Amino acid sequence: MDRDTDLFVQAFWVKCRDIIRPELDLVVDRLKGQGHEANVSTQEYSPVADRLPDIGPVLTLTVHPNGTPEGRTLQFHGDVALRNLEVIGSSGKARRYELAQLDTAAAKREIAAWVASSLGSQS
Repeated sequence: MDRDTDLFVQAFWVKCRDIIRPELDLVVDRLKGQGHEANVSTQEYSPVADRLPDIGPVLTLTVHPNGTPEGRTLQFHGDVALRNLEVIGSSGKARRYELAQLDTAAAKREIAAWVASSLGSQS
């Protein structure tokens, strides 16, 4: 991995740790309290195609509404090629941010909008 890629991936994980993950943890607790199955997972960056859906890095919230088998996902994906962060909902529609632009308020808005559209009146 080249130096610029390494620095971007490190900055992505710092953003996840400091801004995104705390907000996801709050939502997971709330959703679990409402009877949904919810978890957060990570996928590291790999420049080698390894049969994973993305080359990472990715932080993913997965929710199974009231225990249904089909999960709904919200991904925070570090686009290494474009050096930005994508927020991708279950529909596949992505919104892009410069890494520095995604602050706590923006993360809260993205998560709240996804919960409202993905779970509707179930949340």
